[in-house]
Amino acid sequence: MKYRTYTMFVIMLLIGTLMVSIQAAAHNPRFMKLDYEPETLQVLILHFSLAPKIHYVYKVDIEKNGELYTSESYNSQQRFIFFRYSYNVTATSGDQLTVTAYCSLFGKLTKSLIT
Repeated sequence: MKYRTYTMFVIMLLIGTLMVSIQAAAHNPRFMKLDYEPETLQVLILHFSLAPKIHYVYKVDIEKNGELYTSESYNSQQRFIFFRYSYNVTATSGDQLTVTAYCSLFGKLTKSLIT
């Protein structure tokens, strides 16, 4: 009986340790660069992932002057470190474009630019 209790304790300890390490591996996107040319917003994102089908940027929201302009959802990440998305955005001089990238496991990153 003591052996079974000891074994269950060790198994639960291992499962707990694995769960903590998985959460520690999840992180928000680290860097974002925005470039706007007429009618096109280029978004460069740095989000390191060794498992881009599980841990990836799943959504990118674009706001124009504080209001949601468009939202794009994704099922995986193009590459495991840097990737670039292009969006058709119509903005005039002085408009503020705000981009938020959401990680599938943890966190988000927001960056703004004045056109």
